[in-house]
Amino acid sequence: MSTHHGKVMDIDAAMSRVPPGTRLMMGEFVGAGEPARCIEWLLEHRIDRLTLLAVTSGLRGDFLMGKLFAAGLIAEYIGTHVATSNEASDAYLSGQMLVKQIYPMGTWAEMVRAGGMGLGGALVPVGVGILDAPGLFPDMDAPKRTIDINGKTYFVEPALTAEVSIIRGWRADPLGNVEFRYTSTQNQKDIAMAGKFTIAEVSEIVPVGTIPPERVGCPGPFVNAVVQGYSLAEQHKLYRDQWIKLGRLPPVDAV
Repeated sequence: MSTHHGKVMDIDAAMSRVPPGTRLMMGEFVGAGEPARCIEWLLEHRIDRLTLLAVTSGLRGDFLMGKLFAAGLIAEYIGTHVATSNEASDAYLSGQMLVKQIYPMGTWAEMVRAGGMGLGGALVPVGVGILDAPGLFPDMDAPKRTIDINGKTYFVEPALTAEVSIIRGWRADPLGNVEFRYTSTQNQKDIAMAGKFTIAEVSEIVPVGTIPPERVGCPGPFVNAVVQGYSLAEQHKLYRDQWIKLGRLPPVDAV
């Protein structure tokens, strides 16, 4: 059984690849599966002028990703929903952050997959005649491109890639093989593939061979660095405390 360190890195070494102005892609779904320690590192080091690519803008109530918007670190957001966190909404409505357009969730995921596969983009029929309405997205650089194939009109959506991608997993081995749990599975393999340099933050770093092959959600070749995140128990407490704060769970002493 291998005991070498392989791709395991100190978080400072891994996150040094994220200077101000980075185009950064991050795995999450309305707060679920956010790379907490990496986000805290960005906040601590005040890494600003980021272009953030994420499926949503996180969870409301001053939680992890939302703090990046509140701190003014995000210059542009590329995703599917700017209002899942009030901090992102405030940044957008105040003009602090640019949002050129909003994509349907499946479209965004397919654009990321295209980026990870080395494709130029995706042909998507969803929203034709709606999302290209004049004046809907006034900050777009140019009108949305369309193409007709076999009598049907499609948007030509460009592939999404990033200088750095950060994903969040449950376990990883030193070769970078990552195992996910439940909602955090999302499309994080595609996000890893779409980044030139990919960091996997995990709760456990385990020896090679510990993760069954069929449970590898993101193979090691798509990961450049593995960093130690919060333990599973710490992660559960982080989210439980937030849901209690939002009134979605009763206080622990009331259970």
